[in-house]
Amino acid sequence: MQTPPDDLDARALGEAAPAKGLAREACPYAVGTQARTLWLSGYDAAVAAGAVPVTGGIQREPGR
Repeated sequence: MQTPPDDLDARALGEAAPAKGLAREACPYAVGTQARTLWLSGYDAAVAAGAVPVTGGIQREPGR
């Protein structure tokens, strides 16, 4: 598995995740990393702002 580039904004990716059909538990970053903390905070911010959370990993048909 390749690691993502260092210049990705993990928080912004987390904010976009619910709209892309990703559940919170589908976070792509390893436990204990700063990137995971940022991604999860972005996800939580998106849900707090009204995004519908996804459950069970990855939606089969995102956006539906």
